[in-house]
Amino acid sequence: MIKRSRAMLTASVLSLLVAATPTSAHHAVQAQFDQDNVATITGVMRRVMWINPHVRWFMDVTDADGNVTTWNISGAAPGGFRRIGISGREVFKTGETYTATIALARDGSDFGYIITFVLPDGREIDLWHQYEAERG
Repeated sequence: MIKRSRAMLTASVLSLLVAATPTSAHHAVQAQFDQDNVATITGVMRRVMWINPHVRWFMDVTDADGNVTTWNISGAAPGGFRRIGISGREVFKTGETYTATIALARDGSDFGYIITFVLPDGREIDLWHQYEAERG
């Protein structure tokens, strides 16, 4: 009987500890990015992460002085892009130059949420509806 009580007590304490452990929150797009503060950047695609919860693109952008900044660009989940016929492997290739219009991060970092991409062949992909859908 005592062993059972200890086991119950141990399980209860562990449950409380797990419940008290902080978790990382998923913030709304509009909380992290300013839809009224957009920028257009052109750079070389360095990396594409076509994974949940958000597609990520990393572009090396060179300024007028020759300084390179790697921009982190976020988008909707891969499933949303697949539903509209966009696949990461077919459309986005590392080493090629892209132009992106992004909603800038509210914290002023080199981070943005994708609005449109202009592909190396000149085609434009409008991804704004994905942003609008996440705004709710």
